[in-house]
Amino acid sequence: MWPTLVLIVLVLTIGSFAVGGIAGAPWVPTFRKDIPALLDDCGLKKGGKLIELGCGDGRLVKAAAQRGVSVMGYEINPLLFLFAWARNLGYPNAHVRLGNFWNKDWSQADAVITFLIPRSMGKIEAKAEKELKPDSRLISYVFPLPNKKPAHKRLCWFVYDY
Repeated sequence: MWPTLVLIVLVLTIGSFAVGGIAGAPWVPTFRKDIPALLDDCGLKKGGKLIELGCGDGRLVKAAAQRGVSVMGYEINPLLFLFAWARNLGYPNAHVRLGNFWNKDWSQADAVITFLIPRSMGKIEAKAEKELKPDSRLISYVFPLPNKKPAHKRLCWFVYDY
């Protein structure tokens, strides 16, 4: 019984992380020390709207919610989604959804944060150009957009104004 249960859990865990890696990026958490500065670079005031694409364990969603920002995190990995959802219970302005952010509307966001891999950045850039409203901002952790010049770069992320 135990070996079978362990095998099932192992297969589900590996499968969950494989889905995320194939669909967008493998899970690599944002450094905790970077989160305050990332949120500062969003330029959001209390009540501002933030979307995090691939919210992983939900730590950035929680930090934004604690600042009074209305934040939506999308996560495709079911195990990480559950972790992020549980981490953000008790924050009515924090929402975590299981699903693919590519078919979600970004037009109401004041800022979008992403930490994806290079092969996704062209598609991110095209969707941002099409959907982000004027005076919104996109922050890409580690990897730049292929064609748009950043307004500025800080540490290991790029800030783009729309």
